Amino acid sequence: MVLTKEQWLSENGALSARDRELLSRAYDVLKGNTVATPDAPWAPHKCISPWINEMTGIWNWDTAFHAMATSRYDTGLAKDCLNGFMKFQLEDGMFPDVVFLSGNVVDDFTKPPVLPWATLTVYERDGDKEFLRDAYERFVRNERFWVERRMVNGLFHYSSEGTPEVVAKDNYLHARYESGWDNSPRWDSPVIDYWPIDLNCFMITFYRSMAKIAEHLGEDGGKWAEKAALQTERTLATLWDEGQGVFVDRNFKTGEFSRVITPASFMPLFIGIATKEQAAAMHKVGADPARFYPGMPSVSYDDPTYSEGYWRGPTWLNLAYFATKGMKNYGFEQTANEMREFLLDMIYESDGIYENYNSKERKGLYWHSFSWSACFVIEFILNW
Repeated sequence: MVLTKEQWLSENGALSARDRELLSRAYDVLKGNTVATPDAPWAPHKCISPWINEMTGIWNWDTAFHAMATSRYDTGLAKDCLNGFMKFQLEDGMFPDVVFLSGNVVDDFTKPPVLPWATLTVYERDGDKEFLRDAYERFVRNERFWVERRMVNGLFHYSSEGTPEVVAKDNYLHARYESGWDNSPRWDSPVIDYWPIDLNCFMITFYRSMAKIAEHLGEDGGKWAEKAALQTERTLATLWDEGQGVFVDRNFKTGEFSRVITPASFMPLFIGIATKEQAAAMHKVGADPARFYPGMPSVSYDDPTYSEGYWRGPTWLNLAYFATKGMKNYGFEQTANEMREFLLDMIYESDGIYENYNSKERKGLYWHSFSWSACFVIEFILNW
């Protein structure tokens, strides 16, 4: 399936002028960031870079988001994004962080494990079993990597394969990069000592996706469903802090819960594992103007570290989508809808689709045509 922009917009029926413009803008960003040059390391596949600049390349979890969004109008491009990236899988099953257009591959660390979720999404819009079979075999190896290299006492953590493991002078820079939250105040204490709430939720989604993929391939998905159930049980038992009334990262060496509250705390709502009582407590946090309402910043507004510093305050649209959709899924529709409208209005008022946003000043920050932001504009409009 390949739709032109005009066909795609028409297919999606009655849209407000704002939403039609935002979808058009998102389509153009993704098209403009598609790299199809014959000498690209991922050739002959066409792949989407987050941006076109001196750092053009294909990143791990960005690729997953790009594939899910573009599968709505071009399933061939979506499969290309995934196949072009996944062919760089290492022998131990790890997927690298990034493959640059220059040919340099960064493989000292990986990224959050969202590729099976993306692959299942693309398959369900395309039906290509050969594509699904190849990916499934890769994910079996990748799951083994996570269990063998990134699990402590039944829950997962971020780390890296190189010097940050033994040299802490850079505060475990590569392990922080693996989280995708680079300089987040979550990691002002060593990232390698924490069970992150979002990572463990992503692994539940990994296992759920593998169960469905196995069934699509005519295999028994039961073992994956059992792993998803066990991971859910462990996550709920370990990463809910009754004292703060939130899901949050936990230091597995000391047993202490983090005091840094971010949109990651809403991931159990997004994947539907929170109890109604836990979801209500999280909604109270999300609806608080002193903390996350209305812009869903990357750390709560009242955190002393809040700033414009990349992952230390700006709104990232993937995080905002997961958090607000999670609240909506539990019935807190008024709050979620108000936050969605605030975010889409803020994006519409800017001159592009930015990497992230200062939600206090309603302005775009960093790169002006950022691909995964475009993807989550699409999700906010078409999957709400």
